Amino acid sequence: MSEIVKTQAIVLRKIDFGETSRIAQFYTEDYGKLSAIIKGARSPKSKIGSLVDTMNLLQLVLYKKETREVQLVSQVDLLKHFSGIRDNYEKYISASAIIELLSNMILENEHSKKLFAGTVRIFTLLDSTDDNPKILFAKYFLFFLKEIGYEFQLRHCNVCGKDINCKRPVSYNYETGLMCDECRKDRLTNYDFSEELLNLLLCLNTKQNNILCKEEDLNVIIKMLEKFLSYHIHEFKGLKSLKLN
Repeated sequence: MSEIVKTQAIVLRKIDFGETSRIAQFYTEDYGKLSAIIKGARSPKSKIGSLVDTMNLLQLVLYKKETREVQLVSQVDLLKHFSGIRDNYEKYISASAIIELLSNMILENEHSKKLFAGTVRIFTLLDSTDDNPKILFAKYFLFFLKEIGYEFQLRHCNVCGKDINCKRPVSYNYETGLMCDECRKDRLTNYDFSEELLNLLLCLNTKQNNILCKEEDLNVIIKMLEKFLSYHIHEFKGLKSLKLN
């Protein structure tokens, strides 16, 4: 038997279904990622079809049944359209990469209120501030990795436990993690960090948003995070959205 539930949701993607309906994939506050059908969404008379658009933040009312793979949307209210993202190409690329992470890396019905809140916050910042969109995305990427169980340890050597000295060479190994100058000598190195690059990574892991950095350094960090995720989750093949930039 279905139950009527209400939850906030971000629209991840949508596809046409049948002659008049659509199926959308949502990331919801209370139920994680799920798919639901909006009957008659493509009809000109539909009041909710146009609201179910990728990146929109909605209030959903669903007829939800645990044994059903595709739920049924009963009612939709628009909470945020994020027009500032849609009107800026760089912001749109970063937001699309976030959508891609959620759509591809989160399992169905696996929910985290903290991840949902963090996603809404980063969309709001992308939408309403002039902060560098790529910096906001890199910060979100680190947050996302932590929330799915792959947190970067940045303050201590992952081999000996000593505090990392930013003035000395530091390396990264996908399996071991961050390594100090001594421990790196006898282990495979995937990345060598300059002092500037390591400081950027440390800044990205704080609440500071107005970070000054070189574009190429930021690109190195994001590419490293992509390779880190693909090392731990083989199904992950990189973010297609970022290749549009």
